[in-house]
Amino acid sequence: MPTDTRSGMTRSALRHRPVAPDVQGPIQTPRASRARQIPEPQTTDAVPPKARTPRRLSWLVYLVLGMLCACLLLWVGQMFLNWANTVYDDIHYGRPRTTQVDHFVGHEVGNTPSHFIATNINGQIYIVEIPGGQPNNSHLLLGPHLVGPGSDLAPVSLSFPGDPQHPDLLITVDGIQVRFHNNGSTYVPET
Repeated sequence: MPTDTRSGMTRSALRHRPVAPDVQGPIQTPRASRARQIPEPQTTDAVPPKARTPRRLSWLVYLVLGMLCACLLLWVGQMFLNWANTVYDDIHYGRPRTTQVDHFVGHEVGNTPSHFIATNINGQIYIVEIPGGQPNNSHLLLGPHLVGPGSDLAPVSLSFPGDPQHPDLLITVDGIQVRFHNNGSTYVPET
């Protein structure tokens, strides 16, 4: 067997490397200990793990979320409408809620109509009648007393139904109607 004169080894023990005329120096290969190793997953059972598939949400989840959004939208809408109604009443009637009306009711002297001021103060309705031409003969009428939350914010409206010469006074507030009878000189509560 031929031997290599450089190392004293036989040629069969040497690794064969192709001789390239343009390569200068030895070819370096990475060491096996520095090669990147991927750890294998450790499992206790013999069945290989399945690849996880992303779960899709059920249609029921979307339905429940939609219903919750609709309820929230209704709640916010109702709160907005209540707020807008209160602001409208504040602009129209003020605070405390006050209504003023001029009307001929037969208590006046001359051609000046009687002036009525209806005010809701803390849920108690007060009506002041100032007869036309006779401001010294003003009358205070006590209307209904309202109870409950927001009763001090209920607007009052006055109307005059009945005989055109001596109409009655009808007070409407928060769905309640109270009628005062006109006896020719003043208003008295109906019994």
